[in-house]
Amino acid sequence: MTSADRPVPPVAPADGGTPAADRAAPAPSAAPHRTGEGFRTFLTLRTEGPKASAEAVAVVEAEVDAWIRDLDGFLSSRVHLALDGTAVVHSVAWRDELSARNTYPAGLAAAVVDRLGSAAALRTDLVGGTPSAGVLGPDADRPPGLLCVAVRYVSGHEGAAAMADLLRGSGTWKRHFPGFVSATPYISPDGRTYVNYPQWLDREAFEAYMADERNAAGQPDIGALEVAPPDIVLCTLVSETVATG
Repeated sequence: MTSADRPVPPVAPADGGTPAADRAAPAPSAAPHRTGEGFRTFLTLRTEGPKASAEAVAVVEAEVDAWIRDLDGFLSSRVHLALDGTAVVHSVAWRDELSARNTYPAGLAAAVVDRLGSAAALRTDLVGGTPSAGVLGPDADRPPGLLCVAVRYVSGHEGAAAMADLLRGSGTWKRHFPGFVSATPYISPDGRTYVNYPQWLDREAFEAYMADERNAAGQPDIGALEVAPPDIVLCTLVSETVATG
């Protein structure tokens, strides 16, 4: 039985993580300012369930090795598996926004549909943005067991900047919170999409974070900036590929 086959307990819809997979996660990439990351895309592949998601993971990993890693401006790739088994998230760090404007999303989605069929590969969603200063936790140099891709919709650049300010403000406690790895915000070119990408060591750290009253206290301010319900995928890190040379 894989981690995606196991029942997953309810988790509050915050910028949190998810139960850790049994297998060890790869070591995380360095913070954006250390890697030269200028833009990051998040391609979410929605599937009909755990079996289809497992097949989608295999396709994504194969396509990364076959051609995606050789694209101009490619820096690194991360493949994530949603804990409920209904999605795979492919996150790619690029040198800049121009590098991210290529045919990669369409080509990868086509490869997944070709393998799974359109009935199993239900939908694809693509968002991306420029990294903004985030928060590094006390375990920033350790591999994450729980991650979250939290896509939030705001009114524009002012709202996105305010959302990022809220994240950085919460760093007064998050940067010292045991088991917290990091959180980096990504803001879309039009400012209407804000992606938070928080990470934790394991489920114990995540549950302690979620239970902390300071986390709950910050949710109303986040909600006040949103113009539509967020899209949140709770996941584990399956694999990571870093550009060579």
